[in-house]
Amino acid sequence: MFKKSRHFWLDFFACFLIPAYTLLFAGSMQWFGTNFSVIAVTGPDHYRGFIYWGILAGGYFFVMLSKLAFTLPLRWERTLARLLAALAVLSLAYALAIPYLPVFFPKYAALHVLLAAGACVLLMVNLQFIILVHRRRDPARWAGVMRFCWFIVGGCAVLFLIPEMVSTALEVFFTISAALLARKNWLLATEF
Repeated sequence: MFKKSRHFWLDFFACFLIPAYTLLFAGSMQWFGTNFSVIAVTGPDHYRGFIYWGILAGGYFFVMLSKLAFTLPLRWERTLARLLAALAVLSLAYALAIPYLPVFFPKYAALHVLLAAGACVLLMVNLQFIILVHRRRDPARWAGVMRFCWFIVGGCAVLFLIPEMVSTALEVFFTISAALLARKNWLLATEF
């Protein structure tokens, strides 16, 4: 009973709440001509929505990556995974706190972009690290999730190259697919 309840909340966040809120925040604006940071500075309600999205996504990833760290066999692996999770979430938090206003504050806008990109890179490095550690013990079982990880990286590259910028389409794809990847990692790591 407890296991089903735990999976219910995992599925609720990864398969419904994060995708739904991400798509609602993205709206029907030009998905290849804008991005979340630009949408956020178009009004106080949009900025508040951006903060809520960051708290929802950042909180989910921090909890999932912290829990996944405890599935790793060696202490240094657990410590590294928790450190990467904390750095990714801190990077996202600072990116959320610094509004993207390149006309008025170009240096802060560059820092915002660097922190937002860093959060994504740290998140993917951490997920990849967790997959690789588990894959050493059971390569066949973790092969599918490894392919999904590389699909995300390839999809992000294509979505970056189409408009030659970080777009809403890229951010929506990354957020939803990374949430699903973290979910799949958890299900594989805790399956008996």
